[in-house]
Amino acid sequence: MRPKMPVIIGLLLAASVAGCAHSRPPGSVVQAIHTVNRYAPEYVAEANKALEKTNHSDAERLCGIGERLADAIYALDRWAAKQEAADESR
Repeated sequence: MRPKMPVIIGLLLAASVAGCAHSRPPGSVVQAIHTVNRYAPEYVAEANKALEKTNHSDAERLCGIGERLADAIYALDRWAAKQEAADESR
């Protein structure tokens, strides 16, 4: 199912950077965060639209989860950007 893909990607990214609070994550992880952040809002919007059209019994809760996931990925992206900026200023 397509709506689950952003959730899986987000969880994997969150887990991969959880231990990076004091050290810089690899460039490939930072790039992945930027990429997921670019597409997550679109995926969430599509999933929310599909949930509303099908009158899914848990649509409200699932839409909220998707929106919070997109917010979390955005926060990770901002963090990664700060890490990059800090590295460039050194």
